Amino acid sequence: MKQSDFPKRFSQPIAASASSGNLANIPATQATAGDGTASVALGFPPETFIGRSAGGVPPRGQDMNGFLNRLSSVLQAYQAGMIGVYDAGFAFSIGGYASGAVVAGTTPGTFWVSTADNNMTQPGANGAFWQNLFANYLPLAGGKLSGSLIIGSFYSFNADNGYSTFYRPSRAPSDGILDYYSDVGGTYSNVARITSDGSFNIYGSGHFYESNQQVATQNWANGQFATPTWVSAQFAQSSWVSSQFERLGNCVPVATYTGDFSTSDSRVINLAYGHRIQFFTVSVGNDTTVGSWVTFPQAFSNTPIVLVGASGNDDSVSDTDYWVYGATTTGVYVRPRNHIGLANLIAIGSK
Repeated sequence: MKQSDFPKRFSQPIAASASSGNLANIPATQATAGDGTASVALGFPPETFIGRSAGGVPPRGQDMNGFLNRLSSVLQAYQAGMIGVYDAGFAFSIGGYASGAVVAGTTPGTFWVSTADNNMTQPGANGAFWQNLFANYLPLAGGKLSGSLIIGSFYSFNADNGYSTFYRPSRAPSDGILDYYSDVGGTYSNVARITSDGSFNIYGSGHFYESNQQVATQNWANGQFATPTWVSAQFAQSSWVSSQFERLGNCVPVATYTGDFSTSDSRVINLAYGHRIQFFTVSVGNDTTVGSWVTFPQAFSNTPIVLVGASGNDDSVSDTDYWVYGATTTGVYVRPRNHIGLANLIAIGSK
């Protein structure tokens, strides 16, 4: 059958222009038995099939117009593409809608399909045996996909201005490559690619960002960190001293370090650049005229600065005051004010 075989449509129902006296409203049942009027239940009643001479009643023309008008009105509605809404009274009279029956929703553009036979439930009601005709279709906005989505070898998502657009050309079966393109300006430009080994490549002058921070590239890192070639060159200019690696010209030789800082006396701290601190405790007598001569653990190369102090704050042996004087490179005089006791000395000078 072809579209051209579609029968002529009813632009208006049969007897649409008939007068009310010539167009009967066909009732469900005959109001008065035996009067010859037609009904939905009997159609034309038995008496219309009996000759008038035998007591029959002829069929009425207005009943014929009524039947034809009603049937052509239904056909006209279907020819116009109409689908009726759910009718509870109609459902009751036919024992319920059949499985697969479709009714229109109360909201224009919505339709319901019956999921059970003898269905007298209300579409949209909780537990009703109806589902939206478009339940298994994704809407243009607000939809959500679940599970796997199988797409052909080429697909795209296009924004109005060309942004957020990407395609996936299948270069080889199961190659595992995902290409992202931009069609800004009407030209498809490859901007990024995920390869089968999991690598992510950015093309052109684009950058990769993590938390709004640009990630360093290999080219940038090559200028910031030591490369194998650079390290090899440094080893070629270096030497080994006492089994320790030192960069030639940039490190303190072991001999220099040992000469500057080594000491066998716990009372002596050697410093860099030829300086030294000596700290020790001595007992000094109460000689009011001369004091006690104290020799440094190690001699200085020039006269040092000497500090002295007691260990208490009372007028006892450990709390006396001291004077220091007459310092030389090898020692200093120390005299207590009133008691014999221990004096704490610190001398600072050149080795």
